[in-house]
Amino acid sequence: MNDLVPIETVSWEELQQYVYEVDGSWRDIYVLGANRADWEIWADFVNANYRVKFIDGNSVRHNQIDFTAVESFWDSDGPNMPISTFFVGEVNVNCYFFGDYEIENDIDPLKITSYAVHQQLMDYLTRLSQALGKEVVLTLENDTPQPGTGRRQWHPLLAVNGEQIMVYPYWLGSK
Repeated sequence: MNDLVPIETVSWEELQQYVYEVDGSWRDIYVLGANRADWEIWADFVNANYRVKFIDGNSVRHNQIDFTAVESFWDSDGPNMPISTFFVGEVNVNCYFFGDYEIENDIDPLKITSYAVHQQLMDYLTRLSQALGKEVVLTLENDTPQPGTGRRQWHPLLAVNGEQIMVYPYWLGSK
């Protein structure tokens, strides 16, 4: 991922046009290589900092993420996958608890309507990276690295490591 550059080197207009392009797909936020301890830190972080809607595996609604219910789903694979939506400023962030091997959230790029809203999202990504001590990436929908598959070289749209925010300016190669 040596092609990443500091986010300050691109304009808000470029971010809006290329990173948050409204193309009908969502953007995914990943913490790759996560484990249950990371998930628990994530859940505590989200519960402490954001307004939360959580639906457990029994379709019961809560205003906090019930991590015990999530672990129960992972351990028994049922009855239903818990889901959560939390609110980062004006952005609804969805979380599906597919498995404990990666943290995945998704956002609708239509919600990133201004530089201020973009900054709210960057604050979440930065604070999450710091809380976990891991890199957090923003990708196109369902675009995760798959080593050994012969797939093209993978690049996230954004990568956040601590306070450092980097962007992959793929559009500059086409100018």
